[in-house]
Order: sequence, then structure tokens, then C-alpha cells
Amino acid sequence: MQEMETDKQKRVRCSDEQFLEAVFSSRTYAEIAEKTGQKITSTMSRYARVKSALSKRGIDLPSMERAKPKKTVDNVDAMVEIVARLKSHHNG
Repeated sequence: MQEMETDKQKRVRCSDEQFLEAVFSSRTYAEIAEKTGQKITSTMSRYARVKSALSKRGIDLPSMERAKPKKTVDNVDAMVEIVARLKSHHNG
């Protein structure tokens, strides 16, 4: 991996070989990003470009899953309170 300094943050470069090794040994985009040092959004974009290019040659990449967000708080109770407050504000 090669790092380039930009105005705001470092840009991480990863070879095609490193990227494909990460793809074949991962189940989620987050795992690939962790292995390559790239951002998840960059990883998802690169995966889509590589998958498209290789599919034209008859090569399929493993399917990736998005990591499920971890909920620490059940926000339904909070939403019920917000709706009740909004209803009383708009109807009252």
C-alpha cells in the first residue's frame, strides 16, 4: 500500500493484487477496506468497477455483503415520543 498526502487526509493506494486478495478473503466491504486501508466508499466503488471489468471476461467475483449497522438503542420509543410531540404541536 502506498500513501499520498492530500490537503485533508492521506490517500491510500492499493495494488490490484492486494485488492483482489482482500476481496477473496472477505465477506463484507468493511473487511476489504480494513485489509486494504481504503475507505469503505472507495472500496465499494472499486469493487463495482473491477467486477464489471472482469465479468466481461467471464470471471465472477464473490458477492459482498454490507455490514449491518449495530444498534445500541431501540429508537422506536424515541420516535413515538417525537410523533406525540409533533401531533400536539401541529394540532394544538
